[in-house]
Amino acid sequence: MEEVALKQWLAPWPKISAQLSNLLVGLKRRQITGSYETSRKTTELVRSILGTVRWTHARQLMDNIRLLGRVLVKAIPQELAIGNVIRRVLFIIREEYLNAVKTLSSQTQSQLSLGTILTPGTEADYTTPIKELKQSVMEGVSELMDEIENLHVSIAEQAMEYIHAKYVTTFSLPPFISCSCSEVILTYGMSTSVEEFLKAAAKKRQFKVIVVESAPLLHGQASAHRLAESGIDTTLIPDSAVFALMARVNKVVIPAVAVVANGGLIAESGIQNIALAAKKFCVPVVCVAGLFKVHLDSSTSLCPLFPHDVDVLNELIDVLNPVNDYVPPEFVTIFITNTGAYQPSYIYRLLTEYYSPQDYQLV
Repeated sequence: MEEVALKQWLAPWPKISAQLSNLLVGLKRRQITGSYETSRKTTELVRSILGTVRWTHARQLMDNIRLLGRVLVKAIPQELAIGNVIRRVLFIIREEYLNAVKTLSSQTQSQLSLGTILTPGTEADYTTPIKELKQSVMEGVSELMDEIENLHVSIAEQAMEYIHAKYVTTFSLPPFISCSCSEVILTYGMSTSVEEFLKAAAKKRQFKVIVVESAPLLHGQASAHRLAESGIDTTLIPDSAVFALMARVNKVVIPAVAVVANGGLIAESGIQNIALAAKKFCVPVVCVAGLFKVHLDSSTSLCPLFPHDVDVLNELIDVLNPVNDYVPPEFVTIFITNTGAYQPSYIYRLLTEYYSPQDYQLV
């Protein structure tokens, strides 16, 4: 019903309706996958809506953006970045509205602020029509779009601060990792952010990379191939060899599906084992993730299961094969985002800086 209501709202603008339909089809058919691509497509659609669709006031716009968010999230619930982008857009609308009201009438803004302080849980009604609001909101969403598109570059620029050329060792490495003084970095699976991060460091640093192949999808094989093509000394290992080699590793660099409020992270299945091994050997764990991955929830519902074929004779057996792992905050040393590096204990502050509490639930 919500999808029908959304399409009815956009019906007077065929191009926007077609853009929405294409995005929904791409999400449902898994033609559009990955946090980066889904967040970019979502932001593009929102920007098109803001520039084309007519709306009277901020409240009407926010209600429709929430509706859009619910429809997109329902199309692919496991892709958390979509809801995060919608919350960022709602935060931009609220912020620009209040700034515009303050500019138009400082007295009105003072009354709104005083009322909010004296009556917890209340907020502005956002129903005052403001002529300049559309332009300012579009500028804010365009900045968000630029942030997402330049995500990998912004993260890669920080690589030199966290990857070093040499280290002192008192033990010998296995023969297949012939290294006397270069730093050894372990990573898992395939991530564009991690790949660009390592490639940027390799321009001025000499180090070795161990890539865990990440069964059963084996994304690590493609990642190792791409790193080796760029000239980085790369070794591919099976998941079972992580603990045996962790004592030889200087740093673990991993991606994340989502960074949750308590400083933990939702990551590809298998990364929790790496984090446990790193904790055992006191190896720092660096998580590379864009700000649009900062999420509110940390429940097990964020870790769906792989489909698994079970023999008919064993149909009463429950086979659990999780797609994602939850890594507690005490296993993560630092998060590197497109706006800088943060300790796990600071992540909850990012929620207040980029999301409004009224938009935590898109209902």
